[in-house]
Amino acid sequence: MIKNIFIMKSSGELLFYKSYEDIFDIKLTSSFLSAIFSFVKQTLKTKELSEIEVGPFRFIFEVEKADSSELMFALFSDRTDNLVELRNHLRAIKSEFLSEFDLTRLTESFDGEISKYQNFDKNVDEIIESKKLVSEEIQKDLIEVFKELHTFSSFVISSALLTQTGRVIVSYLSPNVLSDIIRLLESRFIIGNSRIHELISLEEYGILSLIGIDNFISIIQFKKNCPFETGLIISKKFSNRLINLIL
Repeated sequence: MIKNIFIMKSSGELLFYKSYEDIFDIKLTSSFLSAIFSFVKQTLKTKELSEIEVGPFRFIFEVEKADSSELMFALFSDRTDNLVELRNHLRAIKSEFLSEFDLTRLTESFDGEISKYQNFDKNVDEIIESKKLVSEEIQKDLIEVFKELHTFSSFVISSALLTQTGRVIVSYLSPNVLSDIIRLLESRFIIGNSRIHELISLEEYGILSLIGIDNFISIIQFKKNCPFETGLIISKKFSNRLINLIL
């Protein structure tokens, strides 16, 4: 769950913040974030700041450079939240903020007045607010297709439909398998390989088949004794049925 969002100058001035859960002092935290950024630049000799995990929590950062100054966008959330989704949220917030406010006035010509940025609260709500990716009618049709899949082959253990960023649309996967897949998507996202086209692998819990469907991924977990060719054929037929519903 997202706890807080901060937009601030690297020199420490807090421009905007939004709290979804009040768990700490905002001014103290903004000073902490500014100190982290300063430490990274001066000690580690880099301006690249991505994310920091602190116990059960995680800070995610996006930095916009402008001449001799920078703007820092930070999102604070539970460590178990989907990194890919959170990163996309933060990048959307950054993009919209920079399109609405002049970067030069925010950095080189900053006058210290921050009240004009507080209306950005509505923009953040629109970005963060979860929107349905499929209608209730399509959701019902998807569930019927999944039920048919589970009766179609004795090799099928479980299945799911996710977005390429890891948001769950339909899932019958066990929590540990779903968690492994989301971590896989996160790691691919971090290295810049954010889309899966076709992937089949043997895991300790069975054979896992992932087929990319535009912005979605169909997933089937097969028993270990399922031939790879059979699993791939079933997966492609299944994904083709889903295509007709969601695209």
